[in-house]
Amino acid sequence: MFFKHFFLLLFIIKNDKNMALMESILLQISQNKTKYNDLLLKIRPNYSSEGSARAALSRALKNLIAFGEITKTNDFYELTEKGKQIVENKLKNPNLAIINDLLNKTKGTNLTYVDEIIKNIHIYLEKAKIDPSLLKMGKTGATFYISDLENIKKLVDKQISNYTHLSETLQKQINTLQEQNFEDAASFNLDEDSFEYIYYFCKIYNINELIIDCAIGGPETISFFEKHSKFTKKGETTFILKTENIADLKKILFESFENTMNLKFKIYLEEIIIKVEFGRLYITGSYNQINKIKIK
Repeated sequence: MFFKHFFLLLFIIKNDKNMALMESILLQISQNKTKYNDLLLKIRPNYSSEGSARAALSRALKNLIAFGEITKTNDFYELTEKGKQIVENKLKNPNLAIINDLLNKTKGTNLTYVDEIIKNIHIYLEKAKIDPSLLKMGKTGATFYISDLENIKKLVDKQISNYTHLSETLQKQINTLQEQNFEDAASFNLDEDSFEYIYYFCKIYNINELIIDCAIGGPETISFFEKHSKFTKKGETTFILKTENIADLKKILFESFENTMNLKFKIYLEEIIIKVEFGRLYITGSYNQINKIKIK
């Protein structure tokens, strides 16, 4: 769960950077009528090149004009009434209330809100680059201390350390099970390429007959195989197919999409079991054999 939040956070921050840029532009324009080059000069240090800074700025200005938040008169950008309202009602509240609340809930003992905390601090600091007054407001409006954030970082570091240890231990266990040739599994879309695995295992085990078990498919699958003379019925749900007639099985599976999606059955090939279900091929057996088809 922690790592899921971590990678989600990276995605959120990337998108929030674009929003933060537009909000920072609104803050700067709210202080003075501003030219394009003035805005570029402010944001240039945050980008790897002038070209990327120009591209980001142009997109942001285009969006702000489209949203009706700024207008351009001659060479100057100015706030519209809508833009002024946003600055007054939203941007002057630099996420501190949210940060205060989340840290109060966290109390330095869990990581439940760590992604939201980092995201809101990121937005706040981005805004503060344009409007230093936000930092002054923050020093008096924040109810948390740097040590609170340091405590959260310690928890994050501990989680990473724990997961690293678990990962290393699990890999050793996987290696041991592989050496002991434990059971493994692989799955593929049921198509021309994956069907070749049936031929492959027949050849490996020198099999003359396929045992097809239709129990999982029920009456519909049983009835389907009963219609084809190449399949010899053995018992209530089992059919036998000579390996020389495997092409017939391939034909009926691929002659229509409905066949591959509706039929459900298992094929037994010595220690290998192949299950056909919902247009997929599920192969289980010893690690040594399954690994051979995984690396094909």
